[in-house]
Amino acid sequence: MRKLLGIGILATAFSYVSAQSITAYPDTVICSDNPVWLYADVDGSYGTEEYTYEEVPFSPEPVGGTVHNMVDDTHVGPFSIGFDFCFFGEIYTQFYICSNGWISFLNPTGAMDINWTPDGPIPSAAANVPKAAIFFPWTDWNSGLCTNCIYHEVVGTAPNRKLIVTFDNVPLFLCGDLGTFQVVLHETTNQIDNHLTHTEICPTWDLGIAVQGLQNATGTAGYAIAGRNATAWSADDESWVWLPNAITWIDLSSGLVIGTGDSIEVAPAVTTSYAAEVLLCDGTTASDTVTVTVETPYDVSVDVNNIICNGDANASIAVIVTGNTNPVTYSWDTGETDSIRTGLGPGTYTVTVQELGGCAYSETIDITEPPVLTLDTLQTAPVTCFGGDDGLVSLTASGGVGPYIFSYDGITYQTDSTFSTMSYGSYTFQVKDANGCVTTFGPVFIDQPAPITVDAGPNQVIALGSSTILTAGTPVSPIATIVWTPAEGLNCTDCLQPEAGPFFNTVYYITITDADGCSATDSVEVWVDADFVVPSAFTPNGDGLNDFFTVQSDFLTSFEMSIYNRWGREIFHSNDLKDGWDGNLDGIPQEMGTYVYIIDAVSTQNTPIRKAGTVALLR
Repeated sequence: MRKLLGIGILATAFSYVSAQSITAYPDTVICSDNPVWLYADVDGSYGTEEYTYEEVPFSPEPVGGTVHNMVDDTHVGPFSIGFDFCFFGEIYTQFYICSNGWISFLNPTGAMDINWTPDGPIPSAAANVPKAAIFFPWTDWNSGLCTNCIYHEVVGTAPNRKLIVTFDNVPLFLCGDLGTFQVVLHETTNQIDNHLTHTEICPTWDLGIAVQGLQNATGTAGYAIAGRNATAWSADDESWVWLPNAITWIDLSSGLVIGTGDSIEVAPAVTTSYAAEVLLCDGTTASDTVTVTVETPYDVSVDVNNIICNGDANASIAVIVTGNTNPVTYSWDTGETDSIRTGLGPGTYTVTVQELGGCAYSETIDITEPPVLTLDTLQTAPVTCFGGDDGLVSLTASGGVGPYIFSYDGITYQTDSTFSTMSYGSYTFQVKDANGCVTTFGPVFIDQPAPITVDAGPNQVIALGSSTILTAGTPVSPIATIVWTPAEGLNCTDCLQPEAGPFFNTVYYITITDADGCSATDSVEVWVDADFVVPSAFTPNGDGLNDFFTVQSDFLTSFEMSIYNRWGREIFHSNDLKDGWDGNLDGIPQEMGTYVYIIDAVSTQNTPIRKAGTVALLR
C-alpha cells in the first residue's frame, strides 16, 4: 500500500546547504520509436516536504557497529549521522538514541525520556512527546535488562551512505517478550527504512500501545503507519519505507509528467526534450533537460533459422534493411561485419545497424537449439510362445521437436511408439523428430520361452476291424486343450491316449495348448492290415469240403488270379473273387501235385496287392 502524506514546512535550517543541482543524461540519437533509458543524478539532498510510505519485501540490514548499553528510560548521543540528512525540510548531521525505540535529531528532554509509552497519537506538540523523531516503534522497551542489544553504524560510500540503528532482542518492560527492529537513513534520497523482525506491546503495562511513524521538530506534523498510531499491534518480518520527494520527469513537448525516479525509459516518435526536476531540502527546485533526437527511420527485419538438431551449429541470421537513404554498416558483438551469419551455435547475438549520417538500430537475437532428443523403453514383454511374434516394446521419447516417429530397422517408421509384433531377438530402435533428427536406443532384447512339445507315440499296425491305443505324451502341465484330427476312428478327440480303430491307413495329428495359448503338434500313423489269406491246398473230390481253390476277402475292389502247371501252362484264369478253380482243365481232372498261382488285387484303400505261390491239389 502506498499513501501520499502532506507535511508542514519548518523555517529554521539546522545545517548550511551548499548549492545543489540535478544532471539529466544522456542526450542521444535514436530511430523512431526505439526505446532509450534516461538518467538523472542529484548533487545534493532530496527534499522532504512530502512523504509516502509502503510495505516492501522483508530485508533487514546486518546487525553491527557501535554498541550502546543503556539504562532504562534514557537517551545517548549525539552521534554523527555521517552525512547531511534532510528530515521534514531540515538538514541534520547528528542524532540521539532513546531506549524506548525512537531516535531524534534534537536533544531530547528528560520528560521525553521517561514518557515510556505514548500518551496518544502523533502529531503531538506536548512537551513530553519526542520532536524531530522517528519512532521504529515507540513503546516501553527496557534496555536496562540487556547488554550488547543496541547498535549504530554508518556503512557505504558517498553519496549512497546509510546510517543503521538496531535494537536486537530488547525486552519489553514488565513483559518477557523481546523485540528486534531497525531504522535505516539513506544519504541523498533521504529515504527511511524500518525493518521489524519482531515487535510486541505489553498489554498489562500502562496503556499497552505503540507508535510506528515520524514527527517534525515542532510536533505540528506527524505521520504513522495505518493502525499503528498509539494502538495495540504487533509485527513479524516486515519492512517499510518512508519515501520523500522523488525526481519528476516531464515531457516538455506536452508539459505532462511521464514518471518519477532516477531513471526512465522513453520512446519518442519525434525529437523530444525532457526535464528532470526535484525538490531539494533547501526548498528550491533543481531541474535539467535532456534531448532525444529522432532520425529518419528505416526498416530492419531479421530472418532467423534456429538450430535443427541439438549439438549442431547450423543456425543462420539474415539482417534485411529497407527504406534507408544512405549506406548502412553491420557490427556484430562477435566482431563480424556481414549482414548474414551462418554456421551459428546456440547463444545470444547482437547486431548494430548504422546508417551513414543517420540513426543506429540494435537487435539482439537468441539462437536456440532443441533439447537433446532421447529415447528409452517404457515397457518390454517377451514373446508368449516359442517362435511367436507377439513380443512388445513400448518406447518414450523426449526432447527434440515433436511429433515423433519410431522404427526398429531404421527404414520403416511408425507414429505409434509401441511395437507389439516383435519376434525373438535383439533390436536397436530409432526415433525421428519433426526436424528429421534421429537418435537410437538399444540393444533391446526380446526373449521367448522354450518350445512346448508333444509326442504322438509310435506308428502302429492293426488288423482291419480291430483297434489300438494311441500312446501320446507331453511334459506340458497343465494342458489347456487337446485336439486329435481327424476324428474318424477315434473314441475321443480331447484325451491324451484315445482308442483308434480306422478302416484304412490313417495319419492322426495331436495338438496340445498350454495355459499361455502356446501349442505343439505331432502325428502318428495307424496302418490297417488289409491282406488276405491264400490256401496252401485244396481237395476237389466232390465231398463239398474244400473243393475249390479260392480267396476269401471283403476289402478288395479288384481281383485277378492265374494258375499254372509245372510246365508253365496257364490252366485257370479268373477276374471274379467268388470264382475259384475246381482242379479241372476243360472238364478233365488234373493230376495231384503242386501248381503255381499269381493273384493281382486292389484293396478298398486303392492299394495294389500281388501274391504268388504254390498250392497243392489233393484227392
